[in-house]
Amino acid sequence: MPNTLKGAVTSLLVLFLVTCWSTRLSNAQMQSSKDDEVEVDIRGVKVRIPDLKLRDQDGNEIHFYSDLIKDKIIVLTFFYTSCNYLCTMQGKVFSELQSLLGDRLGKSVFLISVTTDPVRDKPQQLKAWGARYKLRPGWTLVTGDVSEMNKLLIRFTGNKAGAEMHLPATFVGNDKDGRWTSAVGTFAPQEILGAVNSVSGH
Repeated sequence: MPNTLKGAVTSLLVLFLVTCWSTRLSNAQMQSSKDDEVEVDIRGVKVRIPDLKLRDQDGNEIHFYSDLIKDKIIVLTFFYTSCNYLCTMQGKVFSELQSLLGDRLGKSVFLISVTTDPVRDKPQQLKAWGARYKLRPGWTLVTGDVSEMNKLLIRFTGNKAGAEMHLPATFVGNDKDGRWTSAVGTFAPQEILGAVNSVSGH
């Protein structure tokens, strides 16, 4: 992993994960059926990924874990379409990352952007946002019912759904091998590509 990403992990990830996951997740929130979720280890933090029924930018029903993550190498971030600062930067980074991945995009590496504002971000809003960044097959934008999205958002961001400022967290995982990493901050597409190569063994 690039030194800049390692530095971000060291200085920010621990604070972010411990604060968001250890203090905000109640026991009740972590007791959903094990049949509907998969536990992964992200740098020593156990995270249960729920296999929720959500929707992509085309309005298709998707299962968050089994359709988007299972046995794949993924890069996961969170955004909302009315955000004019950090989310715009994240969109540009993913747009450039698509080009860097080349033929790997949609075959061995997949990009996932999950809205934090599902009330306003319906599939049509996601599709329009994706068009701004020349979204290609292999990059999926995700929304859903607020109650379902909260189950996902709380576990990864520590917050419920809403169009509020949020820490820009990037999660990179190789689900097949169980290798995951994460960092808080904004990163150049080359840095994220380095993290992808690291978890994929390149």
